[in-house]
Amino acid sequence: MKIGISGDSLCYLPTVDEKFALIKELGYDAFDYDLSNTNQPHYKDDSLMEEYCQEVRAAAEKYDIEIFQIHGPWPTDDTTEESRKEVWEYMHRAVYACHLLNSKYVVIHPQMPFGWDLEPDADYAEELTLALIRDLLPDCEKYGVTVCLENMPFRNQRISPMKNIVAAVEKLNSPFVGVCFDTGHCNFLYDDIVENIRIAKPYLKVLHVHDNKTDADSHDIPFFGSIDWRVFSKALAQSGYDGVLSFETIGLRYGTGSEALVSTYNKLAVEVAKELARMIEEERH
Repeated sequence: MKIGISGDSLCYLPTVDEKFALIKELGYDAFDYDLSNTNQPHYKDDSLMEEYCQEVRAAAEKYDIEIFQIHGPWPTDDTTEESRKEVWEYMHRAVYACHLLNSKYVVIHPQMPFGWDLEPDADYAEELTLALIRDLLPDCEKYGVTVCLENMPFRNQRISPMKNIVAAVEKLNSPFVGVCFDTGHCNFLYDDIVENIRIAKPYLKVLHVHDNKTDADSHDIPFFGSIDWRVFSKALAQSGYDGVLSFETIGLRYGTGSEALVSTYNKLAVEVAKELARMIEEERH
């Protein structure tokens, strides 16, 4: 089973080449490229996005690293019609970037028209998410990109737990819409990880793997929180998932730890990824 890491874990590195070089050195097979920050210049113009993606793809090819998925715009301001229009433009650009990076999957979060507060109209919030994805589908079909809706850790949002994510995906009824299963978000909501995998199975395309103790969405390395990873391994193996085991751990940054400490953290994370992949493969046989 291939192992991958999220770009957010390596955001302390200043250049694209350095990120891919470290991923290769550590022993990862795949990079889940982070395109969540819409304040970057390449989100403002197609030509700038093309230039940026050319640099990223060249580095991926240089170090023989697969870009298995990208993360679309987040956080986003979905609270006004004007801001949503801008966000939707960014989402289209993210789908295009996914194509440019030779990746099949772009992960997005549900729309949040009421911000972080309790939804006074959950039907409206859900319909906005469905409308966004429907708007993206022509581009997805054109470029062969699948939009993956991610389960979230929000207790006051309808489209957050996996059962409601899957219900939304089924309403869209498109081969270009799938699910991203985030283990930490599931755990934070006290959801059953086996049941989440069972529900997601027909639509499961990508993973965001991390841990927590249910007190915060802390994105810890697996085995450092309260998730039972043996149970996860068995359920994932039985689901038939054959994609990348993608870690979305929030690593130490230079400035919060010494270079030696950051290096130790990175090495620990990849060894845990290898062990978890081994456990999953063991459950297949």
